[in-house]
Amino acid sequence: MQKQKVFVILICLFSTITIVNAQSNVEQDTLKQTPHVIGGMYDRPYIYRLGGNIAIGGYAEMNSNFEREEGIEEGLSFEARRFNIFLYSSISDQVKLTSELEFEHGTEEINLETALVDVLFHTAINLRAGILLSPIGRFNIAHDSPRYDIIDRPLVSTEIIPATLSEVGIGAFGALYPTPFDRVTYELYLVNGLSAGVVGGSGEGTRIPAGKSAEAFEEDNNGSPALTGRLAINPRFGGEIGLSFHTGNYNNFKAEGDIVDERRRLTLAAFDVEYRARRVTFRGEAAIAYIDVPESLDETFGDQQQGLYAEVGYTFLKRPLLNLPESTLTFVTRYDYIDLNVGERASTGENIGDSTHRVTAGLSFRPTADTSIRLSYAHNWLNDQFNNLTKSINIQFGIATYF
Repeated sequence: MQKQKVFVILICLFSTITIVNAQSNVEQDTLKQTPHVIGGMYDRPYIYRLGGNIAIGGYAEMNSNFEREEGIEEGLSFEARRFNIFLYSSISDQVKLTSELEFEHGTEEINLETALVDVLFHTAINLRAGILLSPIGRFNIAHDSPRYDIIDRPLVSTEIIPATLSEVGIGAFGALYPTPFDRVTYELYLVNGLSAGVVGGSGEGTRIPAGKSAEAFEEDNNGSPALTGRLAINPRFGGEIGLSFHTGNYNNFKAEGDIVDERRRLTLAAFDVEYRARRVTFRGEAAIAYIDVPESLDETFGDQQQGLYAEVGYTFLKRPLLNLPESTLTFVTRYDYIDLNVGERASTGENIGDSTHRVTAGLSFRPTADTSIRLSYAHNWLNDQFNNLTKSINIQFGIATYF
């Protein structure tokens, strides 16, 4: 029944919206005169094809996977990972609406990832309200698969920062220009925040992604909104440097107006950087999380988590190939590290474990800038909660494209 409803919705959506073929060339200088994040939800190809006040677009991602863990192979399989639909409306020069509907693994998961309204007052100050992408780390607000040359998302941006983190809230965003060549952007929102699933919700220890809940789109679980924000600079030499945070109470400390538990706070802080110089692209992100965990759960449930990733790509071929005039070929490598329970055991002094190191290398062929055909090889070193080491590899081949 759910699939039939989704099908009807999509038919109605596509039949009532006129898709136009006119395309505008938007230069970087034009983009820099807006308060929006480069690579974010307003920097997508379909918007630049807008003819009228409505545009529709999206992206699709399909992959194949081969995995082996400690010599045991899981074989080859194929995966329809994502099919996302964007809908954008320029209601007026000052009011914009954008939304994103995500389908994962066919219709196994259907999520309204974004549905927000922007009211634009001035480049320096604007209002945003609705289901928004919390600006914790750059990846969470600029995570579209076709933008990246490695198939799997960074560990720190999915296991510590629970990308994609969509929350209901309201706040302000804008851009300032301290000089004609430098831009500073900011986002600051009050949101419903994460829920009590952070501790014990997954059955595997402290897991921040388990704190996401469908109920949070209706109401805050404790009536105490979280605060999240990001400050970023686009300096004159290019690239972007960002600092961000997300903090709030996650547990159900109230019931029917009565206090039933202590307020337990979860605070995330992140640093991100991205820089392009000719044929080289560097991007990275680091995050640390502090979780107020009941004393009785110490060591079993981590009260501190940390991680990072660093990625370098080199485009060594940039010329027409196979009758494709815009084709490029890029070699990319990435290092990932996460520790989901930072510390040592009081009884033995040994590291608690619950950490992962990953090294990935890959090739990305782009017949156009909006399409990436990717081959990735990843080697993982996983220490479980008892610090036992498991090694695994993953070979992936796939395609991701905007439409």
